[in-house]
Amino acid sequence: MKSQTILAACLLLAFPFAVANAAPPADGNLHVILGGDHADPTIVRDGEDFYMTHSSYRTYPGLTIWHSTNLTDWKPISNALHQDVGTVWAPDLIKHDGLFYLYFPSSGKNYIVTAEDPHGPWSDPIELDVPGIDPGHIATPEGDRYLYMHNGNVVPLSRDGLKVTGDPEQKHRGWQYPADWEVECFCLESPKLIFRDGYYYMTAAQGGTAGPATSHMVTSARSRSPLGPWENSPHNPVVHTWSRKETYWSKGHGTIIDDADGNWYVVYHGYKKGALPHGRHTLIEAIEWTDDGWFKLKRDPNQEPKIIEHLNGPVSNDSFESSELGLQWQLTGAHALNSYQVGDGHFQFENPDDRMRTLQVISPEKNYDVRIELGERDPDVELGLSIWYSEARLAGVAVQGDRVIMRLNDSRRSFRGVRGDKIRFLRATLSNQTANLYVSEDGENWTKCSRTFELSGFDHNVLGSFSYLRPAIYAEGTGNAEIRSFEYSPLD
Repeated sequence: MKSQTILAACLLLAFPFAVANAAPPADGNLHVILGGDHADPTIVRDGEDFYMTHSSYRTYPGLTIWHSTNLTDWKPISNALHQDVGTVWAPDLIKHDGLFYLYFPSSGKNYIVTAEDPHGPWSDPIELDVPGIDPGHIATPEGDRYLYMHNGNVVPLSRDGLKVTGDPEQKHRGWQYPADWEVECFCLESPKLIFRDGYYYMTAAQGGTAGPATSHMVTSARSRSPLGPWENSPHNPVVHTWSRKETYWSKGHGTIIDDADGNWYVVYHGYKKGALPHGRHTLIEAIEWTDDGWFKLKRDPNQEPKIIEHLNGPVSNDSFESSELGLQWQLTGAHALNSYQVGDGHFQFENPDDRMRTLQVISPEKNYDVRIELGERDPDVELGLSIWYSEARLAGVAVQGDRVIMRLNDSRRSFRGVRGDKIRFLRATLSNQTANLYVSEDGENWTKCSRTFELSGFDHNVLGSFSYLRPAIYAEGTGNAEIRSFEYSPLD
């Protein structure tokens, strides 16, 4: 046993990447705590428990809450949003006076949901009378509350945090990086605020979320008042991708958090080099406080750290026996929320119109094999399995009546020589951003579709929308169509 421990330690030293089930993120390494697209992380500590959520875009239920007791092992515990308010972006999760608050922007507006326990239930969303994106909450020791938005704008809040009580004022203008840096935009966003030792600290994002590899960054500023003036940190940018040679690109959108032992961390997101179509991962690493009251990375920021990946959020097989969808599932578009039934061994789309509806998972791996068993379906419904970026950008195979369809984006081509009414199983594999599609009558013998699809250009820099590749079951056309099982396997 001792020799195995020594060997494992040697392997960690020998390779820049290591996979671990649990390791303390205070070690000065960069830890990947959620793969797949988990962008815009916001995190709060409650005693020895940590809770985190992310942007959920146009998928519902939205704002999945994750729980951890050690910052490396995470499990989903609830969804905080069950009503349609539009496309949900960067939230802010905080606890104040015994209540959890989740502020988030959507469709040019801002909302809040609350809960006594992050496991739920969460309240219905309340609209706040303030425009802007990326809200960030702060409260003074006396109980005065404020909400910062992008561009350094701030509004006062009522004592219960549920109403805006004044007009927006710009109180912070960000940190001016060198003019020759390669960024996407100035974009002062994601203000996350804490109060510590007499100072208010604002951790913000600048440089743009995508664009060049060196675009995004985490900056810091502090003030004796929640309304400024703000002094920028001499250690800015605290987090940044300095070169395209680094493993993670566009690192930014940070939140700082401490643990019960007094260690401090920064949680942020970034694209993995060569894997932009798989979205932004959630990353964490240690920070330390200087004698003059600033924070900086615990490691040398000019050297790439060892990277340790944690296998959180695995996708599970599902036979749909439960009357409630598992937390791994998301539906695209709130119009899908009341257009399905689940339980007793099937998931059934019930489409009242021709709009596409999907059932999706976020894959923590970039290479995987997905298989579904089809059930009863109306002949006018196109029922398929796809590698999905958006309704307009996908690669999939589907059945519609007696027809088998190969689909790329909005182009449909019949797979001749195979009868759709005899097909009971569909399969999709994604490997190195290349998709292959299969059909089967028995789930054992597979016929490969004649075309292989290259999806390496399916990312935000090419297509926009801040979307990402993921497995998605879809139904398009008026009528009912059911799935009887879902199987997922990671590939090397």
